[in-house]
Amino acid sequence: MICKNSFLALLVMMMLFSTSPTDVFAQSTPFLSDDEILMLTNEISGDRSFEHIRWLTHWHRNSGMEGFFKAADYILQAAKDAGLEDVKFIEQPLDGAAYTAKSAELWMIEPVEVKLADIGDHALYLADGSHDADVTAELVWIGDGSTKALENVDVAGKIVLTNGQPGRAVFAAVYEKGALGVVTYPTSEGKSPMDFPDQIAWSRIPMTPPEGKNGTFAFVLPPRKGDNLRRILATDELQDVFATGKFTKGGRIVLKAKVDTEIGAAPGRTGFVEGWIRGTKYHDQQIVLTAHLQEEQGSANDDGSGCGNLLELARVLNKLIAEGKMQRPLRDIRFWWTDEIYSEYRYFRDFPDEPKKFLVNLHQDMVGAKQSLGSRVQHLINPPQSITSYLDALFESIGMYVIQTNNAFLAASRSGLAARPHTRAIYSTRGTREGFAARFVPYFGASDYMCFIEGAIGVPAIGLINWDDFYIHSSDDDLYQIDQTQLARNAFIIGSMAYYLCSAEAQDVPLLASETFVQGTQRLTRDLQVAMTLLTKQSDTPAESWKDAKLAVEQGLERERRAIASVGVFAGKNTDALGTIASFSKRLDAKQNAILADLQSYYHALHNTNPGQIKLTEQEAAAAKKIPANTPVLEDYFGRRGKVRFRSKMHNIMRSEVFNFVDGKRSYYDIYKAVRAEAMHAGEWYYGTVELADVTGLLDAAVEAQALILK
Repeated sequence: MICKNSFLALLVMMMLFSTSPTDVFAQSTPFLSDDEILMLTNEISGDRSFEHIRWLTHWHRNSGMEGFFKAADYILQAAKDAGLEDVKFIEQPLDGAAYTAKSAELWMIEPVEVKLADIGDHALYLADGSHDADVTAELVWIGDGSTKALENVDVAGKIVLTNGQPGRAVFAAVYEKGALGVVTYPTSEGKSPMDFPDQIAWSRIPMTPPEGKNGTFAFVLPPRKGDNLRRILATDELQDVFATGKFTKGGRIVLKAKVDTEIGAAPGRTGFVEGWIRGTKYHDQQIVLTAHLQEEQGSANDDGSGCGNLLELARVLNKLIAEGKMQRPLRDIRFWWTDEIYSEYRYFRDFPDEPKKFLVNLHQDMVGAKQSLGSRVQHLINPPQSITSYLDALFESIGMYVIQTNNAFLAASRSGLAARPHTRAIYSTRGTREGFAARFVPYFGASDYMCFIEGAIGVPAIGLINWDDFYIHSSDDDLYQIDQTQLARNAFIIGSMAYYLCSAEAQDVPLLASETFVQGTQRLTRDLQVAMTLLTKQSDTPAESWKDAKLAVEQGLERERRAIASVGVFAGKNTDALGTIASFSKRLDAKQNAILADLQSYYHALHNTNPGQIKLTEQEAAAAKKIPANTPVLEDYFGRRGKVRFRSKMHNIMRSEVFNFVDGKRSYYDIYKAVRAEAMHAGEWYYGTVELADVTGLLDAAVEAQALILK
């Protein structure tokens, strides 16, 4: 704490500085002027976004459900009201039948009458895929619902109680042993039931029963309620577990289940809502803004928050254009409210030429978290290294601006030169004044943006997802845990990036190239650190350690060359802009010599000798001779890739990166080196390790499935 006299002196200084604003240097980003930042923060409203979320939380809106289409109708009208052009619903076939539960109730009628579940209270009380039922039967406890737990348990004609996933109990108890239905109380995302005793997990069972079997049902209870049933069954003593005021004998329970559903013919229908802000010049460099509409009832954060923010950005950009504060963009901006992941893959397969018109994808998923609930952190997700580009630098610059200006720093707070506690705060009227707990993280594929960065598509994309989240896919993902302030901050990041990119041209190349180069220099420093650590840890096998260390830095340099080259999309035929890109590429050549010299010097310090020439193993030499290419038709490529069967311990993200690096030029060995380097860059704890056999085995399996061809 500061003393009273010091405080008075500081107050005088603040008053003096307040009369001389030019002495105060505002925090900023080189991609936006202070006036542009103010223009966007003045208009973007987390409160308006929240109101859209309020409507969306009404409906259980899984793919193809009645609630999904009601939500889509709401988005259609709201997008038109926000000023978007050519707003329409793009219909797509649904894998499987359309499904909607109309009503479902579960009652305990013995030993005392208690309503246990009603989808009028919350849709998640019934597992998706449940069939019609009207049964009264005794309840039997079957533990985790496994085949072993069911040994010597008579469940025929009864309803079973389990704390495991309902699908397992459906097969083991209903289809195999003649039970009538399932009552379960699992947790969402594997959380402890002690931490979330009243949370209902979003669950599903297979809609189509095995041949010769009738469909069944599964009710899903919160852990506290489900465990109460287990306790009643565990003893025949008198008890009042549900606080009805009646002490009744335990040991036996009779339930009544009534379910009414609509299951249509397969295939059903789904789709996504699209709207446009039409650009004036470039129609083959579209900016695609995405959020996904489909989820469970509630799903305020996942992804009602992204959907609300997308509507708000549509309103803001159109308002700024109408008022003359923003020029109509040079590039088209497309807004998509999707059936998560499915919509993009289906659209790319149906319209394979459309992705060629995309410049970038900017995605929002779970961007409204009240961060003090569950200590949630906003993850700003970098693209994978297969598609590192100028977008990374733009993302980092604007993202760091929001992080730095919306968190409290002691030096800034006590300087008297800036507002306290947040120096350029983004707040909402009904939001909190909490800080912005956010960090940049290496790529993880968990939402719509993953479709765009596919090697066969090749569109740079970034995503925003808060994690860890205690409320995802459960009855707790509702309005009370949304913060309008965090909505506004995340909308600002995406809106600012779209605002800059929609009109960037050749004159912007020096800034984009320099920021990409500087960010790349930081990444290369990380590569050198990784390489030196490998030399230290594997000092007893110097030849192998040198091969890995050199691989790490050389692949890093290749990555940065691709990133610098990506700026060329804005250069066109402008010779000055192209010259700027070439000059930065030459600087990377100089850096390569310096980094390799540093690495070689460290090797010499460890072993008192210079590293020898790298020799390929027989397996590596064979891998270097095989060059895969994607099957050219996207429908064939994605359809066949889903049939690739190869098991290994390789991380699923590194598995996807193997495919992303396929370009018809890289060999198996080149792809292995790129993916192994990416895993080492992030760390074994994040991506695991990548071995040559993992890569060659996966690629061979893809060739066998005809998703890839060998050149």
